[in-house]
Amino acid sequence: MGPATAAHIVIQEGCGMNYRIVVNGLGHAFLREFGCPCARCRQAQHVRVANTSASIIATDKDNRNIIWHALVDVGLGVVTSLCDLAPPDDARLDWLLFTHWHPDHSLELNRLCETLRRLARMREEPATKLPVWCRRGTAGWLQKTHSYEWYRCLDPRISDEAKPPGTVLPPVPLDLPGLTVTPISVSHYSADIDAVTFKGPVYASAAFVIATATKKAVLLWDLDNTNDWIVNPSSDVHRAAVQLLAGADYLFIDCFNWSVEEVRGCNTGHTAFSTVRHYAEALAPRETLLMHISGHEEGPHNNGWGWPDWKWQQEAQKRWRAEAIPGIVRVPVIGEMLEL
Repeated sequence: MGPATAAHIVIQEGCGMNYRIVVNGLGHAFLREFGCPCARCRQAQHVRVANTSASIIATDKDNRNIIWHALVDVGLGVVTSLCDLAPPDDARLDWLLFTHWHPDHSLELNRLCETLRRLARMREEPATKLPVWCRRGTAGWLQKTHSYEWYRCLDPRISDEAKPPGTVLPPVPLDLPGLTVTPISVSHYSADIDAVTFKGPVYASAAFVIATATKKAVLLWDLDNTNDWIVNPSSDVHRAAVQLLAGADYLFIDCFNWSVEEVRGCNTGHTAFSTVRHYAEALAPRETLLMHISGHEEGPHNNGWGWPDWKWQQEAQKRWRAEAIPGIVRVPVIGEMLEL
């Protein structure tokens, strides 16, 4: 269950490892909103929903067993997705990575930690602390809001910095053969706040570039529409970040609304499809996958309001073709696996 030992890694190297990205959830912060009449909130109860999250898994060369697993964000519904990820004998978690501290990316931290402790007890194994990576600003919030889990269950590996958006940060120290996970600082208005003073900006959010020898995935959630460095890099630091983000096989990107990015004079902290188009055009991925979908701020009778995922995909694809944006665009599904 806990971190793999060095001997285990050597065995895995000898056997060969295959990497995949697994979608655990793609919903926005509030999923189905109490009292909301839109079709998205009124959809059938059997439709699976979960906050935005993904897993990076390694399987053996025959793809029979999961031999390593890193989870990116653990919002509402994510642990349920993990229950469907693998048979009980393959259940394991080796790392936890946070893009940022917001509740919809950390709500199930207690559930995750407690189920891992119960799993260890069931297997008659010692419970070990789970390695966790996050930025300093996010660490401050998690220490405050999840103090029990932080000090009792986690082994923090904090990126002790507050570098501005468009800065490539040191790789997460995973020490795995053939896989690198590199964070990049991004602006996320509603998360860039100090946990003590409640003032900002204190840059606390990260995108992740997950790369093997042959493929690359970019997890570009949550971010706001002020990340102009993606489209117009103005320094060598920005250009290095854009080069790392560009040309991905899979670009998972925040698509909160269709066009609304400001509500009552405040930035929503997210990108709408209107901005996603520009970021995707600049980064030219093979596939753009829309995540963190909401549409509630559009208001009734406007594009995005109440749209189910299939409608988001249909309308996005129309615009993609009309504007000849590179690659394809679609909405993934929970449980989908993508080869790395």
